[in-house]
Amino acid sequence: MEKKEHNEGVRRTRCMCMVILIVVGMAGGLWGLPQRSSSAGQQSDKGKAIYEKLCLACHGPRGKGDGPTGKVLIPPATDLTSAATKKKSDTDLLKIIRDGNPPTAMPAWKGQLSEQEIQAVLAYIRSLSK
Repeated sequence: MEKKEHNEGVRRTRCMCMVILIVVGMAGGLWGLPQRSSSAGQQSDKGKAIYEKLCLACHGPRGKGDGPTGKVLIPPATDLTSAATKKKSDTDLLKIIRDGNPPTAMPAWKGQLSEQEIQAVLAYIRSLSK
């Protein structure tokens, strides 16, 4: 009888672990996926405000890399609407936003922007090429 009770306890523990993993996974944290807000439009709007403040000088108003500073950089600022940028995964772009892109002039925004703000900037960048 004790073995049956032990197996039932193990089964309950496994079940609870699965529920916890599913809940955490749905939040995106388990697999390191970018978390999405309930409204992609709101996320993009927040990202636009940040972009206009911090990114526009280099990347330009439409993300073409033609901002007043971006044109004179060597190498020039990236065209965020280009096929090459579109091909990059969200993970790759988030890394560039967080850590910068040496040896280019692209600065690291980690520590200056929250993770939510970085995600919002990515959402806005993705909206530029739609």
